[in-house]
Amino acid sequence: MSYSYLEPFSCNSTSACPALYECIQSVCMHKSPLPPTEREIWGSVLLVFLLGMCNVGGMGGSFLASPILMIIFNFDTIPAIRTTYCMSLCGAIGNFLTNIRSRKPGSRKPAIDYDVAVLCIPLLISGASIGVIANSFLPPIISLSFLILLCLNSFFKCLRKAIAQYRYENAEKKAIKVATAMAAEGVTASDTNNSFSIDTDIIEEDLGKDNLENNSKQTEMEALNIENAPQPNYSLFPLKRYFEILILLCIVVGFLLLRGSKAFTSVVDVEFCGGLYWMIYVFAMASCFIFNCIAQYKLKKEKPDPTIRPQDFDVRKRPVKLSIISFFAGIMAGFAGTGGGLILNPVFLDLGMTGPVAAATSNFFVLFTAFISVFQTAIGGTLPLDNGLYFGSLSFFGAMVIASTLKCFVKRYNRTSLILFLLCVVTMSGALVVGTYIGYRMMIDPESMTNLGTIC
Repeated sequence: MSYSYLEPFSCNSTSACPALYECIQSVCMHKSPLPPTEREIWGSVLLVFLLGMCNVGGMGGSFLASPILMIIFNFDTIPAIRTTYCMSLCGAIGNFLTNIRSRKPGSRKPAIDYDVAVLCIPLLISGASIGVIANSFLPPIISLSFLILLCLNSFFKCLRKAIAQYRYENAEKKAIKVATAMAAEGVTASDTNNSFSIDTDIIEEDLGKDNLENNSKQTEMEALNIENAPQPNYSLFPLKRYFEILILLCIVVGFLLLRGSKAFTSVVDVEFCGGLYWMIYVFAMASCFIFNCIAQYKLKKEKPDPTIRPQDFDVRKRPVKLSIISFFAGIMAGFAGTGGGLILNPVFLDLGMTGPVAAATSNFFVLFTAFISVFQTAIGGTLPLDNGLYFGSLSFFGAMVIASTLKCFVKRYNRTSLILFLLCVVTMSGALVVGTYIGYRMMIDPESMTNLGTIC
């Protein structure tokens, strides 16, 4: 059985290193990912496929990548987590490049909901920072068990939505076929309406009364030709929103440089874990809350979008609720060591966002939260550059190729439910992989899973 080591392990001619480790100057060090062994090749293929599915669903994939790096590639916990930061960032970049020119189905709006992004990202970042602190001193088995619960919760929510969406798509396709057949036979409109009423009970059973009422509202609005009205030419790249988020990132990065870390000396010589250190941290968190309040104020002042239907998701109707959810989602994500997409994606679906928009928006969140994680690790001097580049390229390739291919299938066959079913596969796989890793580490090194750490 192979083992992983947090500290370099001594070796000589009679004491061999564990699998995927090399004896360099009498010390066992993890080998470079290049050239890969047969075991690493199979692991790389698995990562590309799974991370591609995660990215198409806007979930980043760090909750799957970390256990795979520890089990297949034999990394220890800390190097694996640091490597997943690069994987999340590169995957988010790849997915962003595929989403940047996509529009919301049936609308001229971008697939990425930038109003939601500018509202949620500040509190998601602040919450994630608090979660990381909790993760640093609580036993790993607690955070990993919590991650399993998050995966299972997302699985059941996505499964329920996927089944309802799939049945609705089938009913919609059936209605179109019936209407086409009746039109070919010269059946009157009143006869067609009577025929469609036959399927009302089926649709109500599959989607529930709320969705049925929404469909009725949509039909009424279509009768008024609201959907056929000319829509504004929405920008696919709203510079105003990007500028606002960029200012927030600059402020957070500036506070990180002022605060410093255990391995990175503050630019103003702030003592690590001293009073000023934590004061700067509080200022950084406060700036995130201020940005959120400004975003809420601006959204309330903006004129309502005339193209939004009553059943559509509208961030202006629930900015406070979304802000609170984002903050606690950030705490849970930071504590469990995963991106906010795993938590927020199911929430967006529950609030009425369509699958493609929820996935694109969640992935946009991962782009910025992963950047902060990579930057913070880099200034701490603990970023594994060779591993980060290799595994980051796998994630980027998965996002560009696997995710793009799956999106083409969704668009070609008009099956939005496919994304939801993929999320079910991904989240259940995450629960199984993390559970396997917990059992693996408890067998070989139970103390590493139950020991308390320190904040400083």
